[in-house]
Amino acid sequence: MGGGKEASVTETRIVLIVIGIGLILWGVYMSYRRRVMAATPTIGAGDVALVADGEREVRVEVTGEAAPGPDGLLTAPLSGTPCVWYRTSVDRMYEKMETDRNGNRRQVTGTNVLCDQRSIEPFLIKDVSGQVPVYPGRAQPDGVERVIDQREYATGKLAERAMAIGVRALESGPGITRGHRYREWVIRPGTRLYVLGAVRAAEGIAIREPHGAPFIISTRDEEQLSRSARLQSIAGYVLGALTLIGTVAWWIAVPTA
Repeated sequence: MGGGKEASVTETRIVLIVIGIGLILWGVYMSYRRRVMAATPTIGAGDVALVADGEREVRVEVTGEAAPGPDGLLTAPLSGTPCVWYRTSVDRMYEKMETDRNGNRRQVTGTNVLCDQRSIEPFLIKDVSGQVPVYPGRAQPDGVERVIDQREYATGKLAERAMAIGVRALESGPGITRGHRYREWVIRPGTRLYVLGAVRAAEGIAIREPHGAPFIISTRDEEQLSRSARLQSIAGYVLGALTLIGTVAWWIAVPTA
């Protein structure tokens, strides 16, 4: 077996081991996420203030309808959709020539991110007990509505709107531009949400990202999320273990010099 081929096989095996470990760690995280949801009692939005405890962080879980926060209704920049939260993404698709370690040239395609903006303004969760602000931070809400998923070249209506929000370099990046992908997700007012976060009275009565614990904003309910976490946990353990066992068996059966 040639030196170059041996190195390539070794690299592949190392990558597989890393993937296997990653899958098991994902299973561990999803199992932990499920336990956190089960251990956190659901309370009314209007009762969050009652459980706040001075400087101490208190984990809370609420369900209710999304409503505009103190800053009012937001407008998603690409679609113009009225919403309480949005995420806007612009990716550039490109082609370029690459040379491998053996000197062979080939054409490859790829994407580079030009924009990934999320609104950080608080919105409200309302139920029969009252309401409470939610600060989404950098969270990626689960199951939200995608209002745009479209491809264009450098010119067009979406390109103009992207430049209006600060995406000035639609051609920046490697290779030759082959188009752009525009995507946008929103949470509309009235959308029913499940929120698991923390309240810190010293920062005001609101749900925020916890320190060292899952922060969940989802259009799915707790039962659905728990079932999904359980399935992902099992899949992570099983696939990770199979990947590691298979890679070790391959290494033993076909050792490299």
